[in-house]
Amino acid sequence: MVHIAMFLAVLGLSVVINETNDLSVIRKGFLAMTPVVPVIFLLRLVISHYRSLDEYIQRVMGESLLWAVGVVGCAAMAYGLLGEMVEVTPISPAFMLPAMAFISSIAQFIQQKGDAHAE
Repeated sequence: MVHIAMFLAVLGLSVVINETNDLSVIRKGFLAMTPVVPVIFLLRLVISHYRSLDEYIQRVMGESLLWAVGVVGCAAMAYGLLGEMVEVTPISPAFMLPAMAFISSIAQFIQQKGDAHAE
């Protein structure tokens, strides 16, 4: 939660700084990348936690991540193909990571519910 809070704080601060200052392209680029730093630390923490889990939970998490990547990837491809045919509202790629986290959480819940009923 601390890393997510840091991400949100850095993101908010970078937006405010960008909107209140006339920055060069290089500085704007650097400013746009600063919220990624807490996400990198969060990724390291998640990987460390994953390695400490037992094999069953690792399997559940791994499969749910595959589902999330597949669903988000298929949705992105479908939306991109749709955009080639008709006028659609552009969607920022920045929403892909939160979408994968959300779908992965749902997939984990479904898997664990299914495994609980199987026993």
